[in-house]
Amino acid sequence: MQLTDDAATGRSVLDALEGDGCSYCEDGTLVRERYHGNAAVVCDDCHTPGAQVW
Repeated sequence: MQLTDDAATGRSVLDALEGDGCSYCEDGTLVRERYHGNAAVVCDDCHTPGAQVW
């Protein structure tokens, strides 16, 4: 899946997901980080990426 900026609101996908709960574990929250060199939101507990853009 390709993720892009939401032109209607001016918010990026990563901005929209930041702060959401992790889909893979119970305790994590998605935070902005780099994942394999890409901009991403990554779980602060299990370190699984919720989304990344390149």
